[in-house]
Formats: sequence, C-alpha cells, structure tokens
Amino acid sequence: MFPAEYRKKVSRGWRRLACAVLVLFSPLWLTSPANAQAPENEPSISSAQAKPIRIGSLILDAELLGRGQGWSWFVGDSRARYGFGNSLFRVGLSQQKNKFGWRIELAQPAFYGLPDDALVPGTAIPLGLGGAYFSANGNRENVAGIFVKQAFLSIRGIDNNHSTLRLGRFEFSDGEERAPSAPDLAWLTGQRVAHRLIGDAYWTDIGRSFDGVDFSSDIGADTNLTFMTGRATRGVWQTDGMGEMDVDIIYSAFTREFPTPHTDSQLRIFAFGYHDGRKVLKVDSRALAAREADTRNIRIGTFGVNYAVVTPIWRLGKWDLLVWGAQQIGQWGRLSHRANSGTVEMGWRPPIPWIHPWLRAGALFASGDGNQNDSTHATFFQPLPTEQQYARLPFYTLQNSEDYTGQVIVRPTAKWQLRSEVHKVKLHSANDLWYLGTGAFQNTSFGYDALPDNGHRGLGNYVDFSVDYQVTSKLGLRYYIGVLSGKGAETKLPHGRKGGFTYLEVAYRF
Repeated sequence: MFPAEYRKKVSRGWRRLACAVLVLFSPLWLTSPANAQAPENEPSISSAQAKPIRIGSLILDAELLGRGQGWSWFVGDSRARYGFGNSLFRVGLSQQKNKFGWRIELAQPAFYGLPDDALVPGTAIPLGLGGAYFSANGNRENVAGIFVKQAFLSIRGIDNNHSTLRLGRFEFSDGEERAPSAPDLAWLTGQRVAHRLIGDAYWTDIGRSFDGVDFSSDIGADTNLTFMTGRATRGVWQTDGMGEMDVDIIYSAFTREFPTPHTDSQLRIFAFGYHDGRKVLKVDSRALAAREADTRNIRIGTFGVNYAVVTPIWRLGKWDLLVWGAQQIGQWGRLSHRANSGTVEMGWRPPIPWIHPWLRAGALFASGDGNQNDSTHATFFQPLPTEQQYARLPFYTLQNSEDYTGQVIVRPTAKWQLRSEVHKVKLHSANDLWYLGTGAFQNTSFGYDALPDNGHRGLGNYVDFSVDYQVTSKLGLRYYIGVLSGKGAETKLPHGRKGGFTYLEVAYRF
C-alpha cells in the first residue's frame, strides 16, 4: 500500500520515539518514589536538598537522568523532524579529613535513536542537536561511553584562611567563584553571569572538565580570589570524555560582595588566557584557502567586569540590575584579534503573593568581523561556554550577535517554577557569519560551525516555556518547549520558516 522506503522511514521514526520514551521514564522504573532536586544550574524550586549516603567518613552521591527530545529544525532549504532519547548516570565517592580531601566521579552517558538524517546534505552542519550528537560519535544512532568525570585532591586552609586548592580533574565555570548569600543575587550570578566564557557544558549530559590546578580563597566575609589553570577534556557532544585536547586556559578573578541592610550587590573583575594548539581548520569569515593556509595557534586574552545589584523599592517590590562586559586581544592564527561584548539586564519582583513573579529584560551585543580581508579578526569569541544556559533554543551563540530578551519567572509554590522567555536575535555584522556550537570538544573539529547570513542581520525570534516540578528532595521533573520564527539570515523564504524544540526530563539524585 505504501512504498518500502516510506514504510522504512516511518518504522525508524517509531523506533526513535520508543527509545526516547524508554529513556525518559527509566529513572522512574529504576528508583522507588523517593525524591529529586531541581536540575543543576537552574534556580532551585525547593529548599530541600538530596542527602548523599555516608559510609563512615566516605560520601557516596549519584545522579540518574533521562531525557526525551523532539526537534523540527531547518537550515536554509533543509529540514529534519525527529526524536531521540539520552540518559546519564553519574556516581561519585569523596572523603574529607581535616584539611585534606579527594573525590572520584564516573560518568556514563548514553544516546538512543540519534537521527542519521539531521545534517545539511553534503555537510557536517547539524539540523538541531540530534545531528550534532550523531556526527560527533562516529555517525552511530545508539552510542554510550564511560569515563572519569572528576578525580582530584583538595587541601583546605593552606593560607590559614577559608581557601581550597584542587589538583587533578575537576569541573569549572567562570562566574561561580563565590556564591552570594542573598538568593536573588545568587540567581543572577549563577544564571546570567556564570558559564558565559568558561563552562562545564552540563546540559549536554556529557559536559567538559579540566585537568589542572584550581585555588580559591575567601578573604574575610565578602571577598574571594580565584586562580585556575588547566587543559580542557574532550566530551560535550561525544560520549568519550576521557582524553584531553590541546586547549589550555589560565584564569583569575577578584569577587567582592557589598551587603547593606537593604541592598545586595557583587562585583567581579576577571581575566583569562585561552590557547588552542589543535591543527584543525579554523572557523571564521575568511575564504577557505586563507583558513587552510593558517596553521598558527590561537592565543586570546579576555579581560572583563560584571556588577549585579538587588535593592528593594518602597511598595514596589525589588529591582535588580546586571552589567557585564569583556574586551579581547590576542592572535587568531595569523590575524590579530580585537573584539568585545557587553550586556545589560534589569528585573523587577513586584510584591504579588501566591505567584511571586520576576519580570526581567535585557540586551546583549557581541562584536562581529565587518571586514574579512583585513589583518584583524573582530568576532567576539566564546572559548568554552555552556551555550544552552543563554540560548535555551540553541540556534545561535553569543558571537557576532545581538540578543534582546524578556523573561518571566513565576513560583506559585516551593515545588513549582514556571519560566518563559522571548528573544529577538540578530547578527551584529552582516559581513560576518552565523555561528553555532559550544566550543572545542574534540581534536578533529574546531567546535563551532559557521553559516552564511544571506546578506541579512535578522536571525530569528523565539518564545519558550519551561516548568519544573520538585516531586521530592531527590526526584525532579522538567518540561521545555521553544518555538522559532526564522528571519532573513536563516532562510530565503519571504515569510520566514518555523522551527521548534521540546524535551521532557526526569532527574533522580542522592
């Protein structure tokens, strides 16, 4: 009745959907109805915390996560619709005795039913994250891995202060050097500052770590100094996260809180150097021949500052302001590198009981390269970010971009959180490119893709919605959906093109 090719495609779609459902609900089958906390790096929707298991002086903790994803995605005239599932099991063992401690953590990610048709034909450009996972893992539909996520020794108080020295493999993100004590300020720094430039890419369920040294010292009650140097591990999209890359960073930050009886604020001044010695084809706006001839290393210094403040206003609730900016200098292979980026965000928490709303708006710009024929690379570069934290619908990066956004966060109860965002995304320079990716993740590809913009700056408008439900202190659920309307840089169609992404996640932690 139907052609064999059609029946095969439908059958494959049902298998992918079944895999996604199986993975999504497996944590519920494998655990008793006992409890979860909100996913990491999202504002907590419950004050309850999952308690690890103690075996004498040893501490055992674990996480089991399942996620089913659905995509309807396009690039130009190519489109793919698909679903797939993924799971993550992490288990850690740690011990702390007086000043000395250690931690070993294993991660076991797996993907089921990845699409083999979610790439732009004839290229490695992914149509949604399913295509990114598929191409990064040897073009396999079902793939799993296991590797050492963290393994470090720690020493506390070596300077007779509240300090910690870590040596070995660990996770690290810029902007998380000191968590403010005020909840609203902690959310701002954790959600709208951290992970912009250096992140653990937690959302991909593989993530990245660093092999190196990390020193953090609290000077008094309000000041922190952090120094870190390390080499990035593989991972992010590929399930083999064990090995290293020829990618190094050195980072330092000064963080100071300024608490008053009515106002909470925090200032951070940071600087870090990035080195990429991999012999892979660079991704920028130059012609292919010029990029192929450029085998020199990338060396970039980034210097920046951010400030966040939360203050009450009589009878109007709380207001907040966040300012972040960075300047980059260095060498992009044979080119000199000069770029900059900045963002301003404001928020208002009106005193409305029951729903406790938080209304926020902001604008970001990241410079682009307006002249591909000169000797300067001017595209602001995100070295190793957690991209999904800022582009929840991940069709762009904070490179050669402008992002005008509004947010609404509602917490009707301690167990529920609802969040919606609307974004208008443009390219900063029409003479540059549209960038996709999350930074270096393997030694055989650059880590970013670049697409032509069709001579337009308009990239896309999107609106999304997520809901978190904290079932108990250990068991949490999340649902997300985002809908995109593509503009001239994405599609040549006169009336645009639509796209969407949705997932359902179950997380169990102890």
